[in-house]
Amino acid sequence: ILKTNSYGNKYPVKKSECVGHVQKRMGTRLCNIKKKEKLGGKERLTDVLIKRLTNYYGLAIRKNVDSVVSMKKAIMATLDHYCSTD
Repeated sequence: ILKTNSYGNKYPVKKSECVGHVQKRMGTRLCNIKKKEKLGGKERLTDVLIKRLTNYYGLAIRKNVDSVVSMKKAIMATLDHYCSTD
């Protein structure tokens, strides 16, 4: 569909990544890290924390669709918040 230009030049077809799919991949990768690495300590990587990080990751993407820079800042702010020792 992308290459055929089915709807003409007036209505170009653009491929967009589903945020839910990207969010799911983030959660899967965090679960894989949890399985491979033995992370311990007070703020270890738990299933609850993975769920929270995944949700906040999706929210950061959805709220900052127009700006990649803002999206990156929002994602990094979430990680900084959870990594802080306060």
